[in-house]
Amino acid sequence: MNKKFKKICVLKGGISSEREVSLVSGSEMAKAAGALGYEVVEFDFTGDLPGLISFVNREKPDCILNGLHGIGGEDGNIQAVLNFLKIPYTHSGVLASAIGMNKAISESIFQRNGIRVPKSALYSWKEFCEHPDFPTPFVIKPVDGGSSCGVYIIRDISELGNIEWTHKDVYVSEYIPGLELTVGVLDGRAMAVTNIVVNSGFYDYTNKYTDGKANHELPAKIPEEIYSEALRSAEKMHKLIGGRGVTRSDFRYNTETNQLFALEINTQPGMTPLSLVPEQAKLIGMSFEELIERIIDTARVD
Repeated sequence: MNKKFKKICVLKGGISSEREVSLVSGSEMAKAAGALGYEVVEFDFTGDLPGLISFVNREKPDCILNGLHGIGGEDGNIQAVLNFLKIPYTHSGVLASAIGMNKAISESIFQRNGIRVPKSALYSWKEFCEHPDFPTPFVIKPVDGGSSCGVYIIRDISELGNIEWTHKDVYVSEYIPGLELTVGVLDGRAMAVTNIVVNSGFYDYTNKYTDGKANHELPAKIPEEIYSEALRSAEKMHKLIGGRGVTRSDFRYNTETNQLFALEINTQPGMTPLSLVPEQAKLIGMSFEELIERIIDTARVD
């Protein structure tokens, strides 16, 4: 086997609200890496850093295949630990991960570089509930969450009183009607545009990870100029934050105004059987195993 790395440690689980998704992503990636001929070990990370360090020192993998999602795994924290351990790891590094995870910072960067984003503002939850000076309808979400956890569409201010908010701050954005689009980027090149059509509600955590709750129109049946704009914007977003390996950028397309809005970039996109990036890779002729091989090849220390 003439590979840069021989032994792979798949890091999965984590401490965020996306733990269960990460366990599935990690298991799928581990199976693919095994099928590719790598020696594979798996580590379920529960926040025990000494345990992780002991495991790495004992197993001595050549690289980490990072399958973590959300807080602690996608925000630069675990990436910093792996840098200190001097072990190559996949996906984006510390700075790109931290920027991508923070919607307020990343959207500001995108907007300053000519990418249209919704009107948004960051508030303390207490301040916003006392003075909700944002026109309805609007969307509230954690500034640093993922998998649409804690996302609400607010059509009347009175709805705020029914929400059990567990975060200090809240990110508030104008609601963009229309289509939910997403674009995977691999090694700086956009793969395709998917239009996500949910059976009811919006593309929340349940609709993302429950079979039959959402349909993926791939490639998206949208105007050619919007399709091209989505591809270009996703590549630009990947480059602006310094993304590495694979990322996925999410958009809303207002069909009435014919405008595309960038929502966020995900530096650790899901790799579950229902995930979007593997679907797009398949569309362009790349198997799941080939996708994982490409991701592993990007592993390095910052």
